[in-house]
Order: sequence, then structure tokens, then C-alpha cells
Amino acid sequence: MKLFTKTVLTVAGLSMATMAFAADPLANTSWQTFEDGKPKGVVKITESNGVLTGKLVEANTAKGKQYVGMTVIAGLKADGNGKYSGGTITDPAKNKTYRMTATVKGDTMDLKGHLGPFTRTQTWKKK
Repeated sequence: MKLFTKTVLTVAGLSMATMAFAADPLANTSWQTFEDGKPKGVVKITESNGVLTGKLVEANTAKGKQYVGMTVIAGLKADGNGKYSGGTITDPAKNKTYRMTATVKGDTMDLKGHLGPFTRTQTWKKK
């Protein structure tokens, strides 16, 4: 009986550890950004210790190419059910940073930048 109990506890512990280290569904994904309905760039999202970061990896304009490699999303954390909060998003052209939230539904992500009571939403598509 002791061996059975130890085995069950070991398996349960390993299962819980695996779940704790499971990557977020946004981790290692790339997203096409849009502005005024036109493709603007591609942001790759990575995860470290439960915190998501997004870097601009491609740009569609000569002006945008100067921002490739810049971190545009920082500190984003999963709330569950495809909702994310606690992060910031940076507009590279204006070099301004805003609080952000995001909602993922399938292959689309609605990002909302917050400045006081005002918000602006963009929809990105998974690449």
C-alpha cells in the first residue's frame, strides 16, 4: 500500500509541475498588425515566467523597418479564457507607451490601449 501511495503522489506531483510550466497559448506565436485596415508589421510574442512580451520582427514600410527588434508589448499576463491584462503597448512611431488589455478569439486578437478613460482597439491576425 505504501508503494501505491508514493506512486500516486509522485505522478500527481509531476502532473501539477507540468501544468505549472505549460506555455501560454500566445507564447511563440506571430501576429500580423493592421492600421486602417492595412497590414503594418508582424509581432512575435514570447513568454517567460508567465509574462508575455512582443517584439516587432517585420515591417511593411521603410519607416517601420527602423523599429524592427523593438519590444512593443511588455508585462502582459493571462487572466484566463483568452483574456490578458497588466501589460503595456508601445507605439514605436510616437514612442509612447499605454496600458493594454487583449482578448484572443481563435486566430484574432483584439488589443486595447488605455489612456485614462480613453481606449483604442486594434485587431491583429495570427500568422
